[in-house]
Amino acid sequence: MKTKEQIEAGLHRIGNFTIGDVFTTEEFAELVKSNCINGYDGFGYYHDGEHKTSIGCFRLNPSSDNVQKKYPYVIWYNK
Repeated sequence: MKTKEQIEAGLHRIGNFTIGDVFTTEEFAELVKSNCINGYDGFGYYHDGEHKTSIGCFRLNPSSDNVQKKYPYVIWYNK
């Protein structure tokens, strides 16, 4: 399984600007719970530790232990 840093290093870049942010699913769940991130802010996809999936981050409950085990990361894109 890739580390958070390895996933971040693989994100698309334009010059020094990185497109997207990587959160652990647990971190993401806390941000959603505290209303720091919601569906109006942008969009994201679960990452299974090797590849970004096509599963939107709000389709599954990020607080679920099963989701956190199966999808340890979320790739988030702000609007």
